[in-house]
Amino acid sequence: MPLTIEQFTHRLTTSGLMSVDELREWYGKLPAAKRPRDGEQLARELVKRKRLTAYQALEIYLGKGESLVLGNYVVLDKLGEGGMGVVLKAEHRRMKRIVALKVISPAAINSRSALQRFEREVQAVAKLEHPNIVTAHDADLAGETHFLVMQYVEGDDLSAMVKQLGPLTVDRAVDCVLQAARGLEFAHQNGVIHRDVKPHNLLLSKEGVVKILDLGLARVEDPLSSDRESTLTSTGTVLGTIDYMSPEQAEDTKMADERSDIYSLGCTLFYLLTGRAPYSGETMMKRLIAHREAALPSLSVELEARGREVRGAATITLDARLSTLDTVFRQMIAKNPADRQASMGAVIADLQRCLTAPVPKVTRDLAVSEDSKLNDFLARISDPSFATADEGVDSATSSGIAFDNAQTVQFQRDGSDTDPSTLTNVSEAVKLRRKKPAWWRDPVRIGILVIAALMMYAVWWLATSSSRPTVPTNHENKKRDTKPSKRKPAAASVRPIDSSMRV
Repeated sequence: MPLTIEQFTHRLTTSGLMSVDELREWYGKLPAAKRPRDGEQLARELVKRKRLTAYQALEIYLGKGESLVLGNYVVLDKLGEGGMGVVLKAEHRRMKRIVALKVISPAAINSRSALQRFEREVQAVAKLEHPNIVTAHDADLAGETHFLVMQYVEGDDLSAMVKQLGPLTVDRAVDCVLQAARGLEFAHQNGVIHRDVKPHNLLLSKEGVVKILDLGLARVEDPLSSDRESTLTSTGTVLGTIDYMSPEQAEDTKMADERSDIYSLGCTLFYLLTGRAPYSGETMMKRLIAHREAALPSLSVELEARGREVRGAATITLDARLSTLDTVFRQMIAKNPADRQASMGAVIADLQRCLTAPVPKVTRDLAVSEDSKLNDFLARISDPSFATADEGVDSATSSGIAFDNAQTVQFQRDGSDTDPSTLTNVSEAVKLRRKKPAWWRDPVRIGILVIAALMMYAVWWLATSSSRPTVPTNHENKKRDTKPSKRKPAAASVRPIDSSMRV
């Protein structure tokens, strides 16, 4: 059921983003010619004049406005989503500081292990403050919602970059891995083992700075946490990501140390340069076995096969550098932990020898412009084929603001303003997401159904007409009445006398 302007206004004011007085004051300051006269125009003006973000408007339409305020933070946008919950862009109401909130999902709240993982991440990031690690500001609880307040970094993770732009250049890939190694070295020095190093957990900012994310699986080497560690690992559950996990970590999570992070970082280097994981397999078990038993891949072979070497005078120099990089990489992903570099500091020294020149720190602008979000928002609410997700639309109109109730607004059920694939080209995104109109709104389908119903009725009438008894005419009825009846008169029935009726 589509929303009316009163219903949208009610949801907006009850969300806590704007009060009734604020909305009335804002509406009164609009020029008479630009005052909204229906729900769609109201939503357009609120987003266009930056009183709401596109994500906030969408959440209000979906009946989720109450989740836009968490304690002192106002949610602005959705940055990502994972198994434990979502990561949101938010603003501190008093300090006006933009942060990232990692919110644990309601389903995970009921899981003891998930809560333990979240608490471990809070403890891990509290010990770490480094340029290549996302800084944690706070951890809090709003109602029953647990969330971690982290530094907000404009950029994209390395996995998304490779998927969008293809494999990185050798210098860019080595520089990214080198920065991640520096952050991991600092974590190891403070007794924190990440245990889930992968491209998805490495964020590249607009300035070209790599920051390590997601310490949810980190092991904090603290004597007081030994019992908690055994609780998380004694169940036999494999913790980590299969395509980047060291053989010893897959066998026993408690065996993972800083050399396991070195292995995962080596697999990450391979992905950045080739666009795929170092080992493939149809099943998880086949990939686990490949990490333990398959021959080590070669970066030189992979890069030469893809024609990535530089031709001409620089060929010899690049081949020599690739050979050095291949040696470093193969040592990082050695099957036996003892054969790898002894520490992340040794990895840093090896990688520095593979850089020929400083890598520019400024990369492409990965942030999606607000205009793109606004255009995507307006395109969706203007498309009549999108229906609101909340069929139980509230009928309350307690906002106290009088608007002309005319056109209603509809939203796609699974719309997302933060999906880059839907924000790059608005017209193409809307075209791809556009649904076919409902069958009862399609006149062609209605006509076909009516014709089919008439044909079925005709077939049924012909099939049943042959078995119907013939109705005699009035002339035949008169002849039948003049003929003497041969039927014997029925004997009069004798009704027994009830004893109660006797005198």
